[in-house]
Amino acid sequence: MDSQFPAEEDYDNVVDSYSVTINGFIFCTRHGLEVCNKCPTDNRSSNNMSVEDMLREKLTEEEYSTKWKGDEREPFSVARKWTRVSKDKPGCIAHKKAACNECFNWGEQLYRGIHGGRKPRVSRVSRKSRDHTADEDRIN
Repeated sequence: MDSQFPAEEDYDNVVDSYSVTINGFIFCTRHGLEVCNKCPTDNRSSNNMSVEDMLREKLTEEEYSTKWKGDEREPFSVARKWTRVSKDKPGCIAHKKAACNECFNWGEQLYRGIHGGRKPRVSRVSRKSRDHTADEDRIN
């Protein structure tokens, strides 16, 4: 039976003849590059906008102002890392999964690049609420 509500379109994972968008980051379709001199395109600025709020939350003000290179950062490449998967969506070759966070988690990759490979730290507020929830579970 058809729903009266149309299926929500996934604009964070789309392929067309000029660009491929994977988890919100845009690359040239032909070469899989965020910055491509042949196409020519530089998508760092628009891609950065999708992760800047997350980086501001996770980085200290000093880290953000000194270590975050913004539009001057090293560009990403998805060359030989993506393919078309179900419903013509772009997905990783490794898992054949569209929107694969294991392969294409751009915010985490940028954070790790700034922190030398470390995972994002858990804020004290998050840790306290998690510890509080664990304490409640033990009591009940």
